[in-house]
Amino acid sequence: MRYPFLTLILLFCAMEGCSQSEPAAAQTTEPEQQAPAESPQVAEEKPQPKDEVVVDVAGAMEKIEAYFKQGNYVAAFPLLDQLHRANVCPARGYVIRAQILDFSGLTSQAISSMTLAITREPENAEWHNMLGLLFVKAQNPQMAYQAFTKAISVDQKFSKAYNNRGLTLISQKQYEEAIVDFDKAIGQSKDYVDAYNNRGYAYLELGEFDKAIENFSRCVEIDAKYVKGYNNRGFALIKLGEPEQAIADFTQAIEHAPYDVKHYLHRRDAYQAVGKLQEANADQQMAQWVQSLMVVARQIQRDPKNPALFVERAELFAKQEKFEDAEKDLEHALTLDNSFAQAFVVRGEICYQRKQYEKAIEACTKALEFGQNFDAHSVCGDAHMALGQLDKAISNYQAAQRFDNAVALAYWKRAESRKGKDKEGAEKDRATALQLDPEVETRVK
Repeated sequence: MRYPFLTLILLFCAMEGCSQSEPAAAQTTEPEQQAPAESPQVAEEKPQPKDEVVVDVAGAMEKIEAYFKQGNYVAAFPLLDQLHRANVCPARGYVIRAQILDFSGLTSQAISSMTLAITREPENAEWHNMLGLLFVKAQNPQMAYQAFTKAISVDQKFSKAYNNRGLTLISQKQYEEAIVDFDKAIGQSKDYVDAYNNRGYAYLELGEFDKAIENFSRCVEIDAKYVKGYNNRGFALIKLGEPEQAIADFTQAIEHAPYDVKHYLHRRDAYQAVGKLQEANADQQMAQWVQSLMVVARQIQRDPKNPALFVERAELFAKQEKFEDAEKDLEHALTLDNSFAQAFVVRGEICYQRKQYEKAIEACTKALEFGQNFDAHSVCGDAHMALGQLDKAISNYQAAQRFDNAVALAYWKRAESRKGKDKEGAEKDRATALQLDPEVETRVK
């Protein structure tokens, strides 16, 4: 059987507002700052001749720092642009400018701005490291390597620079050389979980699975919630022919990151390896569910005021009995539009699923206040049926224009209840039931 290979994906984590590169298996963090409403307009990178107007650099930088801390890049960038054009921008200003340009997806311009900062302060190891991260983002590992090396030459105890340089070596498949850098990173910071993980990855690629497992195990010792440590150790265990142990690790990864598709697919493969096909199929279905959930989540990011998207996600949550999450989305949808009938229908469906039949009827009755709704009548019918209110159930089924086995059962039960009281009505109901489902009597028995 073939197993998926662990692929290297360069992600980015914040380091004082700029991005820090880590591999797929490394932990990432995001800067705690508010995203701007729109991307700032970017000026030419070449400084213009000094303006005749005297610029208050200190005052401008104070405002820039405040805006940047708030995440208000739209306000910060014009001030930075003014300093840049007047050729009086201080080094720190160019660092902030680089981070805003990077946020806007303008990596090349960010590199230019960071280079200008370093020109003014060439012995700042952290800035050389940040420049290296920008080169990683620009898919230029050679220049990234040089920048990280410069950072190390300035500060030989800079563990993150060793780790990042190791990643550039991994990207070039120079695994043994990368391990040397990860060793140095760990030597400077003994609990550097990302460096252990990255070193484990390098050993995994070299086929030294025992050493890989040793490093991944160290990751989860340092941080019991380190998801990528469990995931990568699972891969190494599969390589060693231990799929049962791998299942346990992938299960841990799922527990800590339940909305990551790949963990379900990895555990699916491990289940298949031990012949547990039912469990493998369940993980395949969960992977598809998570994928659908993520698609809707991305749509919500693009259109956060669309109540239909929140209702759609609520339905997905309800399918996995995540009722609290579903209710939060329904509440938000109704906050956006308190007359959005489908939100009440889905709430009714959830209440029915939880056997809260009276609440299901109440929610769907509310939906019907906003117009004819076949789904609302259908859920009402099922709820009345569950409560034994056959007349109301059938009335709602008729309004829903629904003709299935459940409806046939309602007619059959009403026919049985009419025996000895309304012979003609009972026969009519029985005939309707048999017309809808010729095997209804057999199903009842």
